[in-house]
Amino acid sequence: MKSRFHSAGVAGIVPMGRIRMCLVGFCLLCIGGTLGVPATKSLAIEVSPTTVQVGQAIKQGLQAATDRVLPNRLYAWFGSDEELRPKGFLMTKMNGLTVLASHFGLRGETPSETEIQRILAEETMLVSVTIFGETPAFADNSYIVLNQGEKLVKPLNVRFDGVAQRTKVWPDAPRYKAKVIGSFQYDAFDPNAKTRIMVFPSQGGEVSFDVEFSRIP
Repeated sequence: MKSRFHSAGVAGIVPMGRIRMCLVGFCLLCIGGTLGVPATKSLAIEVSPTTVQVGQAIKQGLQAATDRVLPNRLYAWFGSDEELRPKGFLMTKMNGLTVLASHFGLRGETPSETEIQRILAEETMLVSVTIFGETPAFADNSYIVLNQGEKLVKPLNVRFDGVAQRTKVWPDAPRYKAKVIGSFQYDAFDPNAKTRIMVFPSQGGEVSFDVEFSRIP
């Protein structure tokens, strides 16, 4: 059964133009020639990455492409490693740059300064969660929030699978899987805090994950 993706808002989308290898030198110049600089350790989700951090993120993505690592393995994953258990990932600015560079690198290309600046200008962090249920519409109208101590951070917008996909074990449980995606404004949450990501399927219940933001670039 095909999944229909419903949206409770309009999330930011990062276009990716096809830039050829002749732009490599231009790109390196634009980001300050920092690809050869050692990594700067991140102490939290980076809201305003430095040129050194930007260069390192691009370098990591290009190296991942050389190593033939799939771009989706570069996301900041959390949750279970088991295929049929809830899990998710964050897409931060630093993570987005690495994934962007990997996509381009797999085509023998490199992202231009325009693509890089587009990601750096993003005002929201994307949180994508895969959950499991027993009916095709179990995730319809689901919601997602961030719990940071006494603070509850609501998303700017939420998207969800209105019709879930069958799992590989269907008709056995869990029968269906669906994505719930929230976009959270960077100025609305603490990038250093221990955070509980909470998803509320429309048919009841809760799926939650404890994530240490200070360990995610």
